[in-house]
Amino acid sequence: MYKYVLLPILIVIAFTQCTNKKKNAAASTPAVDTTVFFPVNEFIKNDMKHVQQNPYHIYKITSHKPGKRDSVTISVDDFMLLADLFLKKDITKQPLKSMFRESVFHDLTTKSITLLYSTTDSISDIKNVIVLLDDKNNKPKRIFIRSYFNKGDYFMNEQLNWKIGKSFQIIRSTFGNNRKGSEEETTIIWNDKSY
Repeated sequence: MYKYVLLPILIVIAFTQCTNKKKNAAASTPAVDTTVFFPVNEFIKNDMKHVQQNPYHIYKITSHKPGKRDSVTISVDDFMLLADLFLKKDITKQPLKSMFRESVFHDLTTKSITLLYSTTDSISDIKNVIVLLDDKNNKPKRIFIRSYFNKGDYFMNEQLNWKIGKSFQIIRSTFGNNRKGSEEETTIIWNDKSY
């Protein structure tokens, strides 16, 4: 008689154990990241490829504030080296991706849809990425990447600006305890006479 009473109890216990194991396995599986950030690097890579394939006159303008301004023609290899700095600021991959939040708004002044990716996490040197899309066709017009980091005894603000199909800028401002503030602006132009 005990066999008949114990058998249903054992079946219920076995079923409960299997269900708990499945729940625990599901809880320990990491969630799939479905957040999609704008593919900034793809557009920059397309511009880089376009420069490699076309005979553009590429020139670099460097300004030091306070100080001088200089311009020089550069090679495609030099262009690629400078442009690579933008690709290194990729926030679409982990662990950086989880630190950033996206907000979107329509800017009537610039006739742009603005995508803003920002973080308050002190681990990331990159503080925000802004993408301006043409509000008529949703094609990217400009990309801005702002970083702030410590370089030994001084701090550096870095602003990277990319004008799709035309040019890009690298603006660095440095300041610190034993250092006078300075700013260096490098503009690379390959398909735009006016900046």
